[in-house]
This record gives sequence, structure tokens and C-alpha cells, in this order.
Amino acid sequence: MAERIADVCLVGSGVVGGILAKELGTAGLDVVLLERGQPISIEEYAPRDSIRFAARTDLLEWVRHDPTAFRSLGDPQATLRYSTTPSNVLGGALLHWTGQAARFQPGDFKVFSNEIATGVAERAGADLRGYDVVDWPLGYDDLEPYYERFEYEFGVSGGGGNPFAGPRRSPYPMPPLRQTAKKVLLEAAARRLGYHPYQSGAGVTSQAYRPPAPFDTRIPERPGCTYCGHCNGYGCHVNAKSTALYTVLPVAMALPNVDVRTRSKVFRVNTDEVGHTTGVLYFDEAGHIQEQRARVVVLGGYVFENARLLLVSGTDQAAARGIANASGMVGKGIFGHGDVRIYGLFDDYIVNGFIGPQSGGIRLDDFNGNNFDHTGLGFIRGAAIGGGGGGTPVERYDVVPPHIPTWGAAFKDYFGRYYTRSLEIGITPETLAHEANVLDLDPHYRDARGIPIPRLTFAFHDNERRLQRFMAEVGERLMRETGASTVWSKLPTRMANRWAGGTRMGDDPTKSVVNSYGQSHDVPNLFVLGASVFPTMTAYPATATLAALTYRAAEYIAAQREWFR
Repeated sequence: MAERIADVCLVGSGVVGGILAKELGTAGLDVVLLERGQPISIEEYAPRDSIRFAARTDLLEWVRHDPTAFRSLGDPQATLRYSTTPSNVLGGALLHWTGQAARFQPGDFKVFSNEIATGVAERAGADLRGYDVVDWPLGYDDLEPYYERFEYEFGVSGGGGNPFAGPRRSPYPMPPLRQTAKKVLLEAAARRLGYHPYQSGAGVTSQAYRPPAPFDTRIPERPGCTYCGHCNGYGCHVNAKSTALYTVLPVAMALPNVDVRTRSKVFRVNTDEVGHTTGVLYFDEAGHIQEQRARVVVLGGYVFENARLLLVSGTDQAAARGIANASGMVGKGIFGHGDVRIYGLFDDYIVNGFIGPQSGGIRLDDFNGNNFDHTGLGFIRGAAIGGGGGGTPVERYDVVPPHIPTWGAAFKDYFGRYYTRSLEIGITPETLAHEANVLDLDPHYRDARGIPIPRLTFAFHDNERRLQRFMAEVGERLMRETGASTVWSKLPTRMANRWAGGTRMGDDPTKSVVNSYGQSHDVPNLFVLGASVFPTMTAYPATATLAALTYRAAEYIAAQREWFR
């Protein structure tokens, strides 16, 4: 296939690849999208099987072939982990996401300016040695129109009411999801404590939905949520979750100038003698090496895969650390949420926490970002707080207070009574970029094609540990206010969730990998998009923001007509 030169070659078919394929294809560009995973049908992802989708995800066909190596600081060798993030399947990891679709807050984009330069960190007494805290090269106002576009095209339900949120041009396109018992409990408790609870935006349809004009009306209509509770980790059996697979991808795949190839694993980005990319090499379904030439290449995979592809693409001694890496920042600036879990048991109140989606619940931002006084606390930044927890028994078997054994008759008696009487608060404290947290190529493990897999070396450091302990106290106070008779908390151990970073965006080419459009500082016709470009983490999941960045980048790429003559 080397003889065909596409205008744009997209790597990955998740949010980034789906949006770009639709937008650039609609703009008339010749687009080839390469997805390493398989196409998938609703019969494959819709069964609400908690063993398959919650307990043994390592056996899923679209998970088991591409593990990631993880190790804590000081560990001599990493261990393999399998997860539905990333998902090697057409449509990407949003097939399994919870649906948390929050925008970042305005202050999230200016952490250095707002909290280092102004003296907030000094007044807090935070020890930030080893940390690398920077501002984003853009702000909330730059992304607001694209947040709106994501919400209307993917379909986000919500009610607003968050006093800490940035301004919006439009309300959510759908009303909020229905309330459940756990939402009622948390909202009342938070208000009694003087906090500001609100119902968060959810990438789950609350009613039948199709985008209205002026948004893309070609996107198919989807039904509303059935409140089955099988969201986090599961594919939706009615397609109510807002994923690329049944929003932007169907539109893109209907275009004659968009060629989507599944089971096509990219393993190298090619460059020429002047440092421009000429396309990619990939393994096709039969395992044969193919070349796809292109005028522009966009890496739109998961955090770890974007960094891995840059690192493995060096072709000589001068490029031993990969391509697009003159700054040395590829694989650095990695972070993830260190989730704190708060649990409560009720003797005489049925919560039925398995009912309804895990997104769209009651949340509060009183302790998020710089929304509270940090003086003397020993840390900066904060966390989002809200209702959490999966619903099925397999997902709740470890919700056991310290005084109850985790096996035997006492455990069975406890679980039989309190499975329907338990409540969980999920807290997502922010993690800052630290010089010791890095992603590189594992020296031992290879994938099925012999390519080094990504290796993550990670630990929580002083700022995170202090923040996590503080948030556990806040969460336990909130849980006690709900009336729970037994309350306890769990701090994160060694690894995080919901990763970001590794190909940082910025204005300074010596301290970042790409600019605000995801365009490489070193390879001008190479773009990297997704959560990997985030300079800081924030307390919210990445989806809405990475989608907004992608819509913005699509406009920029489509406007460069001279590239495609």
C-alpha cells in the first residue's frame, strides 16, 4: 500500500481518531485510519457479564494482546497489567468508560501561575521538590466552544449548578439522569455541611437523542439510559453511553474518502532526511508489514501508546530516544488519579447502589483545585468528590469494613445483609508531574509482534500523600453526615487510575513535545493528541477535554490547505 499517499493517516479509532476522521473527511481530505484492534458488534460488548467485564478483563480479546508493564519506584522489574484502558477495539476505551464528562475548571489550566507564582504553595508549606508544575499553553475560554461541540455531538446529560464551573454558552443538550438513593443521601449531607453539591454531566443519554443543528445531524439517534447499572467497564447494551463507536465513527465510515482499517497495528512512524514524517509502518491482519504514506500523521492512541510510538520510531544513533523528542520530554510528565474510597453502611436504609449509571451523580468541587484555603495544609491542588462504586456483587465483594473477615460464614452474613445497604464516595485527588514518574520501553517484555511494550515507573510523592490523607478525612466527615452507622476509608496503594501526560503540550520547544494544537515542535507534519498532551492532571477524567482539544486541532489541520495540494 506504499504507493498511495493519504492526506492524513490517523493512528487509533477512539475519541481522537473518530473525531478527526469525521471532521477531516468532511473537509474533503483523503483519510486513512489505522486501528490495531478488532471491529466489534453489540452482541460482543453488550452482555452484562460481570466476570468477563469486571473480574477477568485480561481474557477479553480486545485486552489480552497488549498489556502495559508497571513498576513502583525501586522495583527491579515490572509486572504486566491488562485493562480496558486502553481497549484494542474499534471505537477505543470509551466503549467501557463510566461516562464522566466534566469540563476542567478555568484554574486547572494555570496551576503554575495561580498556585506557585502567587505564593499559594509557599503559604501551604508544600514540599514541591522534584515536581514539574507548568501552565497549559491555552485556557478554558479557548476550549469552551469545543467543549460545547463535544457535549452536543456525543450527547451529554446534566443539570449544571456548579458554582465553581467555568462559564457556558449553552446548557447541556439533555436533562440530567434520574436521581437514585445514593444521590439523595449525598446531596442532603453535603448541603447540611455547607458544601455546594450539583449533578454532574454524564456521557449517558437521559432520553432519546440525536444532535440538533447546527451540530452534526448525521450522527445517529440513540435511546435513553435504562438504568441497568452496567456502565463502568461494560459496553452499553442500548448504546446510551456516548462513545466514538456509535457517534462520530458511523459518520466517518460512511464517507467515501475515509478508509478505516482494523487489526492494523502501527509500530513505527517514518521520517525523512529533513525530519518530516512520511507515514507509518504497520502489521496488517495477516501479520505482514505494510507502509502507509501520508502528508500528515496523527497519533491518537491511549497515553502509553502515543509515547511508545514516538520512542520506538528512532532509526539511528541520533534518534536513539525516538522522534519528536529533542526536548527529552517524551515519557515524562506522567500522572494519574490516586483514588480515595470512602465506605458507609446503613442498618435501616436500602441504598441499592447497583441501580443506575455511575456517572451523572452528585458531586462537589468545594475541595477541588484551588477552591479552598490551603494555608498550612502541606500540599497544593485538590480533588473532586462524588458518589461512586460499581453495582454488581462481583464489583462489591471487597467493600468490607476492617472488623469483618473477607471469607467464611461471617463474611457471607455481612455481604448478604449489607450489599444493598452500602454507599461509596469516590474521591479523585490530583497528581502532579514528578521527575521520578516516567514511561519508557520495557527492556524485557515484548508484544506478540516483538515490539517493546510501554513500561510505567510510578509512585505517589509527598504532595499526593498529604492530599490523599486530607481528602479521606473530608470524605469520612461527609459519609458520617449521611447517617451511615459504619464508616471507613481506603487510600490508594501504589498505582493510579485514569492516566495522562507523557507527550506534554507547551509553547517552549525545550520543555514540551507538541504545541497547543498537538503539532510536534520537531516534526511539523506529525501531531499527537489525547490525554498524553496534558501538562497537568486536574481532578476530573480527561475525556471532555481531550475531545475539545481534538475538535480544535481538526479545525487547524483542515485549514492548512497548502499541506494537501
